[in-house]
Amino acid sequence: MNPDSVVCIIEAMKVMNEIKSEVKGVITQILIENGKPVEFGQPLFKVRPV
Repeated sequence: MNPDSVVCIIEAMKVMNEIKSEVKGVITQILIENGKPVEFGQPLFKVRPV
């Protein structure tokens, strides 16, 4: 993935927000479950930079 790649979409107050990668790398682990609430600043993925 590249720094501009969309890695997920989060719904907040009925608005769909695209979350872009901040680094170039490979997602090695997903830390959240689909459909579960998340908090601001909460880690969503583990990424191995390349």
